[in-house]
Amino acid sequence: MFAALILAAGQGRRMGSVAKALLPVPQESALATLAQTFRLCGVERIVVVSGWHAEVVEGEARRLGLALVQNAQPELGMFSSVLTGLTTLSRRWPELSGVFVQPVDCPLVRVLTVEHLLAERRDRVAIPSFAGQSGHPPLLPASLLPQLLSLPPDLPGGLQSVLWPRDDVPVCDSAMLLDMDSPEDYARIKAVQPWLEALYPHEAQELLRLRSFSAKAFAHARAVGSVAQALAEKAGCQPWLALSGGLLHDLAKGWPDHEIVGAKWLCELHLPLMARLIADHRDLTVPDEQAISERELVYLADKYCFGSQFVTIAQRFGQKKALFTHDPLACAAIERRMQHALCLEKRLHRELGQAPALIARQALRTSTGLFSDADS
Repeated sequence: MFAALILAAGQGRRMGSVAKALLPVPQESALATLAQTFRLCGVERIVVVSGWHAEVVEGEARRLGLALVQNAQPELGMFSSVLTGLTTLSRRWPELSGVFVQPVDCPLVRVLTVEHLLAERRDRVAIPSFAGQSGHPPLLPASLLPQLLSLPPDLPGGLQSVLWPRDDVPVCDSAMLLDMDSPEDYARIKAVQPWLEALYPHEAQELLRLRSFSAKAFAHARAVGSVAQALAEKAGCQPWLALSGGLLHDLAKGWPDHEIVGAKWLCELHLPLMARLIADHRDLTVPDEQAISERELVYLADKYCFGSQFVTIAQRFGQKKALFTHDPLACAAIERRMQHALCLEKRLHRELGQAPALIARQALRTSTGLFSDADS
């Protein structure tokens, strides 16, 4: 059994002395957002530590049905809130296996991060990390709690100084690193939150790294992403989203029906928007009344890429037909898929006033510039 400790006792001076727990991100409050994340992971025992702004923080916690405890000396720092909360948790649920410790000003932790920590749980501190950078929330084993509760509330270095031994648990979630220390930070969090069901390109690349993608497969993924991004720029779609979809389109390559399997994996990671972009990249049709989206652009981009090299649609499907010369049914299916791709190509040509194949060819010529060192 696991619990979550949400620290909401701060004064929020750099944010204008506001209660960060109540800031909308952008619709639900930061506290409500975190409570929902933990509950989706089956963590129902949630304690909120209040301090400064206790009245409004506690009002929101009660509305959400969360347990409460107030830090009588929040001026001593965050570790004093940790001890206040852990004391309550230990007394209320002595059978706990572990506790997540989550500052309320880091509200964008994805469900996939909490679930991964639960799956990797062990009798050591587990801390999620993105590309080597530690984030929130750490998962503390119950065996560590007596030691923590023996420490002074004004411990120099706070909780981070005693989280040893520890295991870093890599995840593809950079949103867990974002906090609300300034109005600029808060603006960024509000911009990112609506897209948490997808992955940004640097997160998509991290997922491929965690899945141990081969250099050859990664080169193809980058090529498809580059083309999808270029098409999206012309088509008025989200270029970064098309790039992410292209990067992940072959996530389950090697599995039968890999596009369906890859989409299933992404749904299991609570990334349904990302899953939609890749679920049909092998074959699809688009009704005339349906607007072209990043999904269709990822599909078409894949048809222009043989490995990391440009090919026409006819060349791409011609290669497939050559493999099944003696299988009329397979050749008929390949021909049908080719006609679907050509139909989308013609429609996009009409809407853009420019040949998609030319856009794709140019994108592949310049694709190395699309990936900065920070994205690698």
